[in-house]
Amino acid sequence: MIARSCAIIVAATLAGCAIKQEVTPFKLGQSAKELCLVRNSEVVQDGFHDVYAKVLERKGFRVRSLPDKAPVDSCPLLTTYEAIYRWDMAIYLARADLRVFADGKEAGRAVYDSLSGGANMNKFIRTEPKLTELVDQLFPMPVSR
Repeated sequence: MIARSCAIIVAATLAGCAIKQEVTPFKLGQSAKELCLVRNSEVVQDGFHDVYAKVLERKGFRVRSLPDKAPVDSCPLLTTYEAIYRWDMAIYLARADLRVFADGKEAGRAVYDSLSGGANMNKFIRTEPKLTELVDQLFPMPVSR
């Protein structure tokens, strides 16, 4: 009875330690080569903006940075981001929300969320590998130069 109770408690605890990732890919057109990246001055940890720009450039985009709070219709193709870092034995990327806008309308989104990760050790990730994974899923087609 005690072993069964312990198993139920462990299962319930681990169920609450979920890491979620959801991506709605952007359907990339052949003419989309330049991507504007809106800076988010609230995200300063780990050089997130520069890392995101580098990952997008490796994907094949010419990235143009725009100032904080630039409107989503500032460029034909534009991306914004939000990121949250947490401390739990180390600083780690706990949540990233990447949005893509085409002509001012949301056309793709990638969300990684480990805020409910609790004791899940998989939450300790580095920014660049996670952004590379998200960008590859967000833009599944190669960019033609």
